[in-house]
Amino acid sequence: MIFQSLITLYDRLAKSDDEVPPYGFSVEDIGFVITIDKTGNLIGQPEDLRIKIKANTFDFCKSVVPYSNKVDVRSGNASTTPNFIVDKVDYVFGMSGKSKKEVYHESFKKRIDDVCGVSKDDGVLAVRSFLSSWNPENSGELEGWKEMCGIHGKWVAFRLQGDSKFIHERLDVKKLWSDFIAKKEFPQGISFLDGGVHDLQPQYAQFKFGSGASLVSFNEVAYESYRKRKGENAPISVEAEFKSSSALKFLLRSKTQRIRIGDAVTVFWAERASPVEIFFGQVMNPSVEDRGAAITVQKFLEAVRRGSLPRDIEGDKNLKFYILGLSLNKARLALRFWHVCSVGELMVRFRDHFSNLEMERSDRDIQFPGVWHLLKETARETKNISPVLGGTLMRSILTSMNYPQNLFQGVIGRIRADQRINYLRASILKAVLQRNHKKEVPMALDTERRDVSYLLGRLFAVLEKAQLDALGKVNATIKDRFFSAASATPASVFPRLLRLSQHHIEKAEYGHVSDRRISEIMEHINVFPSHLNLQDQGLFAIAYYQQKNALYKKNETKTEGGK
Repeated sequence: MIFQSLITLYDRLAKSDDEVPPYGFSVEDIGFVITIDKTGNLIGQPEDLRIKIKANTFDFCKSVVPYSNKVDVRSGNASTTPNFIVDKVDYVFGMSGKSKKEVYHESFKKRIDDVCGVSKDDGVLAVRSFLSSWNPENSGELEGWKEMCGIHGKWVAFRLQGDSKFIHERLDVKKLWSDFIAKKEFPQGISFLDGGVHDLQPQYAQFKFGSGASLVSFNEVAYESYRKRKGENAPISVEAEFKSSSALKFLLRSKTQRIRIGDAVTVFWAERASPVEIFFGQVMNPSVEDRGAAITVQKFLEAVRRGSLPRDIEGDKNLKFYILGLSLNKARLALRFWHVCSVGELMVRFRDHFSNLEMERSDRDIQFPGVWHLLKETARETKNISPVLGGTLMRSILTSMNYPQNLFQGVIGRIRADQRINYLRASILKAVLQRNHKKEVPMALDTERRDVSYLLGRLFAVLEKAQLDALGKVNATIKDRFFSAASATPASVFPRLLRLSQHHIEKAEYGHVSDRRISEIMEHINVFPSHLNLQDQGLFAIAYYQQKNALYKKNETKTEGGK
């Protein structure tokens, strides 16, 4: 199903634009280009085509290059597996850093000879002349040589003096490559996709995860059967493998149809072009920099929450939508989740998710938080976020299954560590309690609710306010000293806090207001529990957040504070 959907995507993209290459080609990153004249002389210094975004992060020049699956997986036999016309410095210059790469250089020249034959194309003749006359030992004198050899150097291309295109992009050069690969013979057999007899591709393409990984891989003998080697264990036609891998490469380099959350990369697409393809990524991982996109997504989600769809999407509600989550697992990609639904069903899931999260908030709080906003509330630093939590949370949102329990536990852990309950943390706790445990949790303060844990959370917020009214800003409030214990073992803390509150009430100018608030809550508490479970601790934190918001509303301050 995954392969068939990717093949359909390739066919769609091939008709509408040039985002996917023809057979035998691939869109790759070009880091540097060298300009040569028709006699193969180097003109000037290599040009750095990279755009630096931040330290060790670059935007590269994208180009459709001649390519084969053998180049994907070259490792032990890399020296004799060159690409055609465009490749890394080892092949183009015969050097890498201070190390000679004679075999690489010679195999690169041989590949050009094999493909081009007696071609008289100016670009081909110029490249051949350059390679035959170039002295690898001069490579170290090139400007930016160290960068070219580094992991961010990527590939080096040739450009003919006076041309705007790379030499490998010339029509005659592309035809030479297409004619060359058309002669390649493949074993015939039955493809697992359709059961038909086809030319079979023995090697699946690799994708840029770490050092490279395949969607289907047999990297250990233990995974092979019936003496079949590697790709023979999952035979696929040459055409199907190329189309599916090219479509997945397109998605993985897309800025609108790919999001990375934790260790998982999620790609998504519809069976035909639709605005939902762009909206999905912005909903799951909204951009804080792009205010225009944020406003558009907010309007979109407000319509979804009302149970309707924007006019330009209304006709797409029966459209199939595909969501694929991947992560790296040794030499192959691990399938984290694969979800297929209609756009209408997806909107229902979004509405349910954001309804669960809905909580009283300030204008500064994000109304529709993305997955990454939620994950950041589970750890002190982003590097400490559970690598598998992002994938499981995405799956929960997309399927309306229970939220991962470690999302709830992570937030409770952070609250215990820093005694801070903000809008996002309260929203997460509410969402998990509602979906996983079927508890009705109010969006704002509910003074009629009689759960002991909810009453205790409210009481703690009132006691903290009494202290602040009496003492003003202090180095350590009762929240800083007692919140964790009060939410877990109330019986050990609250009697002491109530005794302390009497001193605060006597000292504060409006102490009678705090005394009345405490009394109203205590009327409904018969005994302080010795222990609260995790669910009740979550309800305690929500009540504290809601009561504190109510206490600090401007209209209440004016009425009760007399200012």
